Amino acid sequence: MNWKKPLSLALAAALSASLAVPAFAAEETAAPWYAEAQAYVTEKGIMTGTENGFEPEAEITTATVLQALYNKVGKPDVTKSNDPWYIRALTWAEEEGIFQPEGETPFADGPVSRALTLDILTAFCAKNGLASDGLMQGNENGDMMADKVLTRAEFATVLMRLDQLTPYFKETVVAIEAAEADSIPAHTIPGTLCAPAEVEGKKLPAVVMLHGTGSNREEAGNGYQMAAPVMADNGIVTLRIDFMGSGDSTADYSDYCYSSANLDAKAAADYLATLDYVDADKIAVMGWSQGGTNALLAAAAYPETFHAVITWAGALTLNESTGLFGDKTFDEAKAIADKDGSYEMTFDWRDSLQVGKRWFKEVDETDVEAETAKIKAPILAINGLADTTVDPENARKIVAASKNEATKLYLIENCDHTYNVFSGDFTALYETVNAGIGFLQENLNGKVGPTSAAAISKYGNVGTSLSMDILAGAGYEVGDILTVEITGQEPITLPLGTGYSNVDQGSPLALADTSNNTLALAINRGDFATTYGLGAKGEDGVYAITDNVTITVSMAEKGGYLAEMEIRELDSKRTNAREDYASDDVFANFRAITLGDIAEGRLYRTSSPVNPELGRNAYADGFLKEAGVKTVVNLADSQEAMEGYEGYAESYYATLNVVPLNMGVDMYSDDAKASLKAGFQFMIANEGPYAFHCTEGKDRAGYFAMVLEALMGAGVEEITEDYMLSFENYYHVEKGSEQWTKIAESNIEKDLLKLTGAEDADALAKADLQKAAETYLTETIGLTAAEVTALKDALSK
Repeated sequence: MNWKKPLSLALAAALSASLAVPAFAAEETAAPWYAEAQAYVTEKGIMTGTENGFEPEAEITTATVLQALYNKVGKPDVTKSNDPWYIRALTWAEEEGIFQPEGETPFADGPVSRALTLDILTAFCAKNGLASDGLMQGNENGDMMADKVLTRAEFATVLMRLDQLTPYFKETVVAIEAAEADSIPAHTIPGTLCAPAEVEGKKLPAVVMLHGTGSNREEAGNGYQMAAPVMADNGIVTLRIDFMGSGDSTADYSDYCYSSANLDAKAAADYLATLDYVDADKIAVMGWSQGGTNALLAAAAYPETFHAVITWAGALTLNESTGLFGDKTFDEAKAIADKDGSYEMTFDWRDSLQVGKRWFKEVDETDVEAETAKIKAPILAINGLADTTVDPENARKIVAASKNEATKLYLIENCDHTYNVFSGDFTALYETVNAGIGFLQENLNGKVGPTSAAAISKYGNVGTSLSMDILAGAGYEVGDILTVEITGQEPITLPLGTGYSNVDQGSPLALADTSNNTLALAINRGDFATTYGLGAKGEDGVYAITDNVTITVSMAEKGGYLAEMEIRELDSKRTNAREDYASDDVFANFRAITLGDIAEGRLYRTSSPVNPELGRNAYADGFLKEAGVKTVVNLADSQEAMEGYEGYAESYYATLNVVPLNMGVDMYSDDAKASLKAGFQFMIANEGPYAFHCTEGKDRAGYFAMVLEALMGAGVEEITEDYMLSFENYYHVEKGSEQWTKIAESNIEKDLLKLTGAEDADALAKADLQKAAETYLTETIGLTAAEVTALKDALSK
């Protein structure tokens, strides 16, 4: 699992799925599909009707969402009146950290986007220890429709699901007795233990969490309180403690010092080691600000106890640059403590603290950098680049001092000392926690995860619930070769790339799902879900995720695919801006096909004339009109998707004969064969000129073109050049270059080899492509000989 941006803790499984609640087929006399959900939420008082009744088709508002959650938890007391009606729910949600109005803008109730609804719900789930997988489900295309609004009926269904979720972590308040040692008085260490809900039979890594100056175990803005459940959800036990005189500690703060912090960290680790479900050889320590200082010193003092270290803005020096001593220098404050026994440290956000002279003495005499150099364990030094309290240079020095090769530096843009928690934007905090999770999993477990399939696209690509920030914290980067282990499958070795073209056709790869910053697994022109048992496509074309299948990721070879990536990398070379391309037809990837016996003006290929995603549709639509196209084979869309595109109704395309095939990308699957058959038969049955397209007009359209071109007598070189023209058009790939050749060999040449049955390029050059295409259409696709003849006639006249 991972943290979702920007407002709340979330689980990638929920985000990567669409937020649409699917409609249910119903008999005319049957109850409405939402009847059960409506009855459930109304009977429990979670959601009530308006003055006009339940209003199932009405859109929900932000206040509706907050009030329903407030009702669900029993309407706890808040010091507000009932005017307006939602004010108590809003106040409660703000106090609980479940919802914050944007910026300084006063709250105004109104329709709430599905994306924000998910933010609020997953924040509620995180607060209550609930795993929100499956809370919202996708439509058949996996479209999130983030900007749209749920209806009241759909929201009632979500609320019913919410009531059925199970906790994923448990927290226990503990008290650890620390005996007198090294002149530190005996004292009780208050702590909060956070562990996964299910720990029986497990041996899990664990972390002692140390807080900063003047703070407590929940940390700034409850940062640790929010972090611990997410770490538990990723299989990491945490124990956050209060130092002497902080939080719930009844000890005297003047006794707090580096030595007492070391003893407390060790006592907490020893407590963790007694737990049946904690692996004593996988205990780490982490700390924020001065807590980061303490974490480094504890790891240096107890190398056999702490096996990894994480610092959040860890300070190597605690002088006047930190602002701890007001208008005094460190030496002036130390002199006061030496004289009076303590120095009063004041804050603008809490009561003052009496800092003992031993603290000053140890700070003055301790070379934290030198102590860091003694640490055997790997260190992850995290710092915000906008931190003015602990300069990011501290993190760089920590890394430089470390002798462990696995030590890493992690810097975050636009991030202050408190990881922006008081701004209401938890993005930096989420990234920090996820990076730490990845670092700990990699260094303590030797692999990242486990995770699971969270969503499967219509092409069989698998979206996981593993944040890319976790991978980054583990040190995994584009160009690395990874090993992916899936329950019931042999381990898969694949590269971490940026796009499908990074690998050969039919080869697997890992890449980021940029819509939600999670790891996706795919096969170039293939179906990863089916191939590796992660899901099965139903008759409706929607995949069902296979239950009880987990995924882990580990490093196979650092940087092992970089050289190949440099040759294959394409995504950075494509834009969706017309001015970056030589002409309108190049931008639209539109062209006539006149290879072999295909008559001029009979056949065209193009990028999508209706999908506005790439900004090319209007250009392509104009070219269709100019060419007088009458019949179109749409390889990419369903009828619903096609008609749902903005501008569709006004397009020339909408006046044409179009068959929407909604194909996947595995051109050798049974589904693809059936779609191809339907497409060819549609051409036979309708009048030309003809056009065909997918989204880009590159891969599925490239295969469709190959079959028709081979059927009409084109040669290998002609077919290859036409296929590669799309890469020249989209990515400015230079014809004849090493990159051009590599892409051709990885894609169209493989298709031609399979079409003809040739074993290599030499055999392919001698093959009868036309005969091979005729055989393919009759024996594999299922056309009759008469239909093949009719198809040839349609293209040649």
